[in-house]
This record gives sequence, C-alpha cells and structure tokens, in this order.
Amino acid sequence: MVGRTGVEGPPPRALKTRTKKTAVTVVQTQTPDQSEAGLRLTFVGKDNAREIARRVRPRVMVALAKYAVGSNAEQAQNLVVEGDNLQSMVTLYRERGQVDLILADPPYNTGNDFRYNDKWDDDPNDPGMGEFVTSDDGARHTKWMRFMWPRLQMMKAMLRPSGVLAICIDHRELFHLGHMLFPLFAEFHFFAIFNLHQTSAVCYDNTHASN
Repeated sequence: MVGRTGVEGPPPRALKTRTKKTAVTVVQTQTPDQSEAGLRLTFVGKDNAREIARRVRPRVMVALAKYAVGSNAEQAQNLVVEGDNLQSMVTLYRERGQVDLILADPPYNTGNDFRYNDKWDDDPNDPGMGEFVTSDDGARHTKWMRFMWPRLQMMKAMLRPSGVLAICIDHRELFHLGHMLFPLFAEFHFFAIFNLHQTSAVCYDNTHASN
C-alpha cells in the first residue's frame, strides 16, 4: 500500500491487485484541505518484519588467526565477518551510527537466487536457509520485502548521519526497494540510480546516472 500516515480525511482511493497470497494496494490520501499528499508502503507481514531485527540474537565472533594479516592494532581497525548480514550487523552493535558507507548486494529475486525460511517470521534465529523462492510464487515480492525490511532498518542504524547506502539491484525489485527506502531514509535523501551496462569492453561513466 502506498499512502500517508497520521492524517485524518476522506477514505483513500485505492487500486488493488491480488495474486494468490500477495495483495498490492496503491492508495493516495490527502489532508482534509487536500493541500498535502504523501506516501506509505504496506505489505503482508510488514508489522512483523519491523520487529524482526530486535529479536535477532548477537553472535559470538571467533577470530581465525590463519586468515589474519597485520598487527593486532591494524586488525582491530579492519574486520571481515562471515555470516548472515542481519546477524552480523546486530553483533556489531557497538559500531552503530559510525559507518560511512554500506554497499549491499541483496538477492535479485530472479527465481533461483533467493531462499526464504517461513520460520523467520516467528524466529529470526532459526538456522534454516529455507527453499528457493521461484518466479511463479505469488508471494515472492512480499517474501523479499519481509527479508529486506529488517536489514534496511539495521543499515540505517549503522550509518552516520552523513553516511551513504549503495544497493545493487535490478528491475525485478527496484520498485519495491525504492518504496521501502523512502519511508526509512526519507525521499529527499535519495541521490541517484546508476544504470550499469556491461559490454565486452567494460567502461562505466556518469552518463548512466539518473535522479
């Protein structure tokens, strides 16, 4: 659902589409004097997804000496963590509000690259990876959003006020990602979308940026 929160007024006008368990509702609402409009995204399981990050247990990190490089002081400044990114960010709670840049590369939800464990809705600490979410799964987009929402919440918590979040994604979830980022980070913080086109001779330039 796309709409505005905290505003009294006439019932919203809505356009609804349904596919199996997935319901997508686009709603436009206005203030009583209709001088201001806004957006809100709602999807099946969002309320629960907003609480998931709070229920993830921090993990105990074990240093692997054979992979370490540099002095102890240098190692204290550079850390590579192997594990689920949500669990890792929860474990790194002392670094919250101190990160300058996050580069995220989530599943593109192509039908063969994204697993979802339904048990995560009740227990985000369940170790199972779940089944692949196929392209004909009617709830594939809501599963992806339930997966992403707590991670985006944690990324926001990790960043400095001046920090930057860059996310790699393609057309399959770009629309849904944008509508999750706007309420979390505020639309005016949006910078640009960079369209990368790879050829046999790779060359990237700023002509592919849009804002």
